Amino acid sequence: MKYPISSLQADIKNCIEMCNVEITKRKNGINGESTLEQLESVILPELKELLKRIEENNLPIQSERYLNSFAYAFKVWGWNMETPSALFIKLTEINNNYGQLEE
Repeated sequence: MKYPISSLQADIKNCIEMCNVEITKRKNGINGESTLEQLESVILPELKELLKRIEENNLPIQSERYLNSFAYAFKVWGWNMETPSALFIKLTEINNNYGQLEE
């Protein structure tokens, strides 16, 4: 099933808001699964770049549509998959739906 671009845009904007909330928490000394560096240096820039690419109708071919930040969270950063955070769940959804966009 193909995923509408408008829905992906809404998901990305929601995820950016979630990241901003997490950044505020980290800056206020509240620990969480994600770090400030992960949020500010990897996740947010990638999400903002993806929104820009959607708006410019400049998406890569379907086989190259995936989030690096999802892969990092899953394989490198070792985020908890048994009790995933809301942010990890949203990144997973975006990653899955990005590869199934309507053209």
